[in-house]
Formats: sequence, structure tokens, C-alpha cells
Amino acid sequence: MKRKAILIVSLLILVSLTGCTKRCRCIKFNLEVDYYSKEEVTALGKSCENMRYYDELHTPRYSYCEWTYTD
Repeated sequence: MKRKAILIVSLLILVSLTGCTKRCRCIKFNLEVDYYSKEEVTALGKSCENMRYYDELHTPRYSYCEWTYTD
């Protein structure tokens, strides 16, 4: 039983280290998609959810923004 638990934990660690990247995916109103890295979002001084809006305006630029994990 202990050996099985160690194997499962090892597999989870391996999967978590396999190069998934966290990116902010923003979907435009015409369904085009733009991606921003964590560094780009931070450099703009925003969170991913706030990427929906133009700078200093409450007018939406995208219909939806969310964090995704991709290769």
C-alpha cells in the first residue's frame, strides 16, 4: 500500500513538472482568441480578469478572459 502511494505521488509530481504554462486567454466578441503570458499581464499591471477592459476605461475589449494551462 505504501509503495502504491509513493508511486501515485511520484506520478503527480512528474505531471506537474512537464512544462504546462499558465496563460491568460482572452476571447474577443468575434470569437478570435488572444493569449498573454503571466509576465505580460503583470507588466500591464492587471489581473487576467481585468484584461477584458481597455486601459483606464470600463469599456470591454474582450468578451471573456481566463487563466488556462497549456503546453
